[in-house]
Amino acid sequence: MLAVNVSSNYKKLSRSLDQLGRKQLPFAFAKTLNQTMKAVGKYTVARTYPRAFDVRNKGFFKAAMFTGDAVRWATKSNLRVSARDRFDRGNLQLYATGGTKRARSGRIAIPSRFTKATRGARGVRKALRPRTVVNTPKGFIDRDGPRDAIYQQYGRGGKQVRLLYVLQPSAKITKRFRFYEDAERITRSVSPKLFRKNFSQAIKTARR
Repeated sequence: MLAVNVSSNYKKLSRSLDQLGRKQLPFAFAKTLNQTMKAVGKYTVARTYPRAFDVRNKGFFKAAMFTGDAVRWATKSNLRVSARDRFDRGNLQLYATGGTKRARSGRIAIPSRFTKATRGARGVRKALRPRTVVNTPKGFIDRDGPRDAIYQQYGRGGKQVRLLYVLQPSAKITKRFRFYEDAERITRSVSPKLFRKNFSQAIKTARR
């Protein structure tokens, strides 16, 4: 599952502050952590995700990672903010790190060029999903070729056949989604400035 965490070095910094500073530090840290995560979300949704994928559903990645219970925001008593892929689909983690996707049971249906070209905003249309196809009169699994595959008859009288999926026990996923790299870069870029501003504001507010 794709996930990212941002935490603070609260203990190290608190030792160098006076009593007022230590009192206001959790507020400044929590605000900074949450603002940093928002910056990470804004950049990766607008830039990182579209660079890696042919985006048909523009709201998918934001909904998966940065809305609702996907994000656990930092508080003064919990100085850590995290975001996770709450849908856990689309193999985002594997595309972010590279690796091998293995079938949980049976085999993986790898879509053909035709199937990929027919994807809509929600992915492969229900009518062309593997289980749906093989349960129709025009869909079948060919086990006689060099590798098992799912085909579909089409055209007048169903005389033509098109390849929809190749069935394999595993599939190699090449890393192409620079989510972790961009999240770290944005965090390092914005968090120091945000913290200085938030801590200064917290001290000023406490002294009023």
